[in-house]
Amino acid sequence: METTFVGRHAEIAQVARLMRESRLVTLTGLGGVGKTRLARRVAEEIVEEFPDGFWTVELACLTDPHLLAETVAGSMGLADQSARRQEEALAEWLAPRRALLMLDTCEHLVEAVASLVDTLLRGAPHLRVLTAGRQPLGVPGEHVYSVPPLPVEDAVVLLRDRAGPASAPDGPVETRGGGGDGAADMAELCRRLDCIPLAIEMAAVHLRTLPPTLLLRRLDDRYHLLTGGGGPVRHESLRAAMGWSHELCTPAERLLWARLSVFAAGFDLEAAEHVCAGGPLPAGQVLEALTGLADKSLVQREEHPTGVRLRMLDTVREFGAEWLLRLGEDDAVRGRHRDHYLRLARRCATEWPGRQAEWYGRIRAERRNLRKVVDLCLADPEWSRAALDLTGTLWFLWICCGMPGEGRHYLEAALRTDTEPGPERLRALWVCAWVAALQGDLDVARERLDRCRAEDTEGSATGHVAQVEGMLSLLRGDHPRAIELLDEAMAWHMAKGSVLSGLLPCHTLVALALLAEGRPEEAVETLSEGQALCEVHGEEWSRAQMEYVFAWAGHVRGETPEALRHARSALVSALLFEDLSLSVACVEMIAWAVAEEGHAGGGAWLLGAAQAVRESSGLSRSGSTIFASIRARAATRAAKALGGAGFDTLFAEGQGSDLGIAVKYALGEKFS
Repeated sequence: METTFVGRHAEIAQVARLMRESRLVTLTGLGGVGKTRLARRVAEEIVEEFPDGFWTVELACLTDPHLLAETVAGSMGLADQSARRQEEALAEWLAPRRALLMLDTCEHLVEAVASLVDTLLRGAPHLRVLTAGRQPLGVPGEHVYSVPPLPVEDAVVLLRDRAGPASAPDGPVETRGGGGDGAADMAELCRRLDCIPLAIEMAAVHLRTLPPTLLLRRLDDRYHLLTGGGGPVRHESLRAAMGWSHELCTPAERLLWARLSVFAAGFDLEAAEHVCAGGPLPAGQVLEALTGLADKSLVQREEHPTGVRLRMLDTVREFGAEWLLRLGEDDAVRGRHRDHYLRLARRCATEWPGRQAEWYGRIRAERRNLRKVVDLCLADPEWSRAALDLTGTLWFLWICCGMPGEGRHYLEAALRTDTEPGPERLRALWVCAWVAALQGDLDVARERLDRCRAEDTEGSATGHVAQVEGMLSLLRGDHPRAIELLDEAMAWHMAKGSVLSGLLPCHTLVALALLAEGRPEEAVETLSEGQALCEVHGEEWSRAQMEYVFAWAGHVRGETPEALRHARSALVSALLFEDLSLSVACVEMIAWAVAEEGHAGGGAWLLGAAQAVRESSGLSRSGSTIFASIRARAATRAAKALGGAGFDTLFAEGQGSDLGIAVKYALGEKFS
C-alpha cells in the first residue's frame, strides 16, 4: 500500500537541480535512510521534462550481473530477440530519446551497473540516469548526493503519520528539551533512531499499543544489547528498530521472518507454506504468522494479476537472512525453496495445455525466484543436472513468451556446467538450438544440434533435431529441404506423442514453407489439421502462430478480409504471451491488409511503428525472408497510393510511436 511522502522539500529541490545539470546522479546513504522514496519523488518532480519515457528498475533481487541489461530492457517493454549484446540494443533504442532511467538498489552490482550506465550515456546523448545505492558507481560525470536522515521536525511528522491519529499527541511538536509530554518523547524517540525513516516507520507500528515513554525505555535496552553497554553506535538505530520489532514478534513470526528471507522477491501463500513450514512452524500456522508480520509492517501485501502476493523490503529481508544463518537453517530452507520452484516449473510444463495464459502470468511473476534457483543449482555441482532439467523444462517460457535472451543465457550456462550425457542435457541442447535460431544465430543453432545428435545414442531427440533443422532450412530459404525435414519430424512426434513442443510447432513451420513454395492450398490444409489439434489440447500459443500463417495464406490468395481477420486474431493471442516477434509480424500483416483495402495512410503508419520495434528489439537482424516480403508488399501498395513523400511522412510518424499504440491502432475498426 502506498503511503504519504513526508518532508524532504530541500533535498527534492537540490536533487532535481542536479538532475537538470548532470546526466548521472547517484543517491547514496545507509539502508533505510530513504534513498528510494527520495529518488521516486524527484522523478515525479521532473518526469514531464522527459517526454520520451521514464522507467524505474528495482535491482535488489537481481543477483546475476549478466542479466542486468536484460532486466532493464524488460522494464522498458523491450525484448531484444537477436543474439547481439543487450547493452548495444538499449543504447541504440535510447539514442534519439529524451528519457529518464532510475536504477534502484545498485550496491551489489556496482561494476555491472557502472558499465551499463556508461554505455547508455555514451550511446544516448539525451538520456538522464538517477541511481540509488549504498556507494557511488564511479562513472565519469557522476554526481553523488548523500541522502541525510530526516530533520527531527519531519521525523516526528512521519512518526505521527505512520502511527495513526489515535496514537499521536495533539499540539505542536517539541524538538528540544525534556518534558514529560508525548510530543517531546516522540521527538526524543526520533533522535534516538537517528531520524532514519525506515527505523521510524517500524517504531510507529508499536506506538499503536505503547506510549512513547515506554518505547524510549525499550529502545535503550536494545541499544545496550547492540553496543555492549558502551552507548549507541552511530547508524545502529535501524538495527535497533529491527531487533526491537523482532523481539515483539511471536516465536512463530520470528521463525517465519527468517525463513521468508530466502525468497528473491515476492511470493504467494502457497510458496510460503511449502518453503517455510516445518518443525515448530506447521503449515497450518504459516498464514497466522504471515498475518502477524504484515500487521507489523514487516511484510507488504501487493495485488497482482495472478492473485495476492507478498514481499519484504530489502533491509527487512537482510535482517531475516542473518537470523536464518544463526538458526543453522540456511541450507535446509534454501533447499526447500529450490525444490518448490523446481516442482512449480514441472507442474507448469504439465498443465501448460489448456491453462497457458494463467500459467504464463504466474511464471512471469516468479521469474526472480526461478532465477535464484537456477543460480543456486549452477553453483552447486550436485545440482548441475537440476539446472539442465529446469532450463529445458521452461522451454515454453524462452520460446513462446518473448524471453529468448534470458533463456539462452541460462541454457548455455547449464550446458557448460554439466557436460555428462543424459536426457536433460539432450533437451537443453535442442531447446538452446531452437532459441538461437529464433535469435537469428543460425551457426550456433547448428552447432548445438550437431552436439545433440552426437550425444543422442538412443535417438530420443531425433524428432526435435529434425524439427529445428527444418526451421534452420526455412530461415535460410531452402524451402524444399525444410518441408522434407519437418515432415520427418512430424511423423516422429506423432509416433512419440510429442504434441506441444513438437507436432504443433511443426504444423506452423510446414505451412510457412509450403506458402513460400507457392502451395497455399496445402498450407491451409496443414493449418486446419494443426488447429484441430490445438482445440483438442487447449493450445493457445501455437493456435496464434497458425492464425498468423492463415493470414499469410489469405494474403497469397488475395483474400484480404480473411487475412485481416486472422491477423487480428493472432495479434490478440500474441499479446497474452508478450510474443514480440509474432506481434510485430501481425502488425505488418495488418498494414498490408488495410493498405490493400484503401487505407494506405494507416498502412504506412503501422509499417513505421513496426519497423521501430524491429530495430529496437533486434528483430530486423533475424527472421525469414517470408516476413520481409509482407513488409515489402505493404510498403509498395501504400507508397503507390500516397506517393513517396506522403508515405515517408506517415512512416516517420509511425516510427515515433510504440508497440502499445500500434496495437490499439491495428486492432481498431477505423480501417474497415
